[in-house]
Amino acid sequence: MFEYKDERFYMFVSVGILLVIGLTFIFSAGSLQAVRIGQPESFFFYKQIIAMVVGLCCMYVSYSTPLYVYRKLVVLIYFLTVVLLISVFAFPAINGAHRWINLPFLSLQPSELAKFTVVVYLAHYLDKKDQKIKVFVKGFLPASLMLGFLASLVLIEPDFGTAFLLIAVSGTLLFIGGMNMKHLVAGIAFILPLLGSLVMMGYRKERILSFIDPWKYSDTTGYQLIQSLIAVGSGGIFGKGLGNSSQKLYFLPEAHTDFIYAIIAEEFGFIGAAAVVVLILVLFVCGLRIAASHVDRYKRYLTMGLCFVLFYQAVIHFCVVLGLTPTKGIPLPFVSYGGSAMVFQLFLLGIIFRSAEER
Repeated sequence: MFEYKDERFYMFVSVGILLVIGLTFIFSAGSLQAVRIGQPESFFFYKQIIAMVVGLCCMYVSYSTPLYVYRKLVVLIYFLTVVLLISVFAFPAINGAHRWINLPFLSLQPSELAKFTVVVYLAHYLDKKDQKIKVFVKGFLPASLMLGFLASLVLIEPDFGTAFLLIAVSGTLLFIGGMNMKHLVAGIAFILPLLGSLVMMGYRKERILSFIDPWKYSDTTGYQLIQSLIAVGSGGIFGKGLGNSSQKLYFLPEAHTDFIYAIIAEEFGFIGAAAVVVLILVLFVCGLRIAASHVDRYKRYLTMGLCFVLFYQAVIHFCVVLGLTPTKGIPLPFVSYGGSAMVFQLFLLGIIFRSAEER
């Protein structure tokens, strides 16, 4: 087991607490949802436990796998991700989106793999190119095209939240990797109009308008945000107590997944909600310390990128629940219900732990 002076000790404890919090609130918020679809109250609870067991097995595998293996397989990983992202369109849409590959005994969300692929590709690319990343044609442009293609496949599912996450992580790593700031500004200037036009189409336009004035759309697209704010506000400082949420009583949709933080704030109050933020920050800071301890550029970028994936995802989840960004379907790492997300998050954590082992 990790020593208390090791960053992994604090990460391990933080994740353990987050997993317990997640299971607690999945049962608290998900029991009524399970009954609603004709399942036992513990339906989502036990499914999440299964996902956690599988995820912990994957975490052990990734912890046991040397980091250079991912570098050797980077091309295969990239093309496998592309194939899986395209394959989702061969399966029926769920709630208007093609995000899942549904097999008889397995459901896979390829966009989770895309988060890992982006980081592995960039870690390899930035180390390989080194100072050439400052050159537009030889450095910045090829990386932007490869990463933009992945983000585009996710965007047309449609999954705007994950696509935004991929772009944010990519931009962060390119910036840290020493890209020319002029290229960054030019890239942003090119992307923003495209994103703006996509955002203002169809249901996304309605989400933007309801984000600006949710009360005007309280019966439609603003309903979920309003119920989330009611949950957070009604929790006060100390909360209503475990199991005493009123918003989970069919008022707040996706209370056990994309809005689980709202139920935590309602039942545990500001103190409980703040504790979750602290646990996420502990994970992030300890992960960055591990990354900073590496002399090897590839290992440093790989570790740092995975930390940003988990951290940005948590930040987006918090912002959505608190009404600081338009509504997106982004789960809270290690807490929200979701099999694919849980497995991949624990897999990524195993890689970070392996990175610490190879210092």
